[in-house]
Amino acid sequence: MATLVISLCALAVSVFSLVWQFISWLRNGPVIKVTTHNAIPVIGGSVVQGQYLAVAATNRGRASATVTSWGLLLPGDVSTASDSAPLPGVEPLPHRLDPYAEASWYIDQDEVDRICHQRGITRAEIRPFVFVSGQGRKTGKPLS
Repeated sequence: MATLVISLCALAVSVFSLVWQFISWLRNGPVIKVTTHNAIPVIGGSVVQGQYLAVAATNRGRASATVTSWGLLLPGDVSTASDSAPLPGVEPLPHRLDPYAEASWYIDQDEVDRICHQRGITRAEIRPFVFVSGQGRKTGKPLS
């Protein structure tokens, strides 16, 4: 009976170790998450005119990644290549995204509305993306 208990304990520890190694392996490289949020920039203590949509890339992995472009993914797999609004602190592309770091790029909300009107789509049909060198396009959740 004692040998059965010891064997079951050893099996449980082995399974836990295997799962832990698998999770560690998944996190070994860059893990990019793309999010959006509304932004009203404040520069030098004063609010900049206009509202912007911020597309943020966060590296949750243990290795660096290089973001080469960003934009909005429209229905039908059509993408817009975007230039960031000329705001201070916006990282130029290509940008090296270190482990556990975040970078944001901005597009004017009026430009997003113009794209929606021009294509006859809603904001909920648009998804932000960043293109990561060696990993391809990483997309975020649809805009709300």
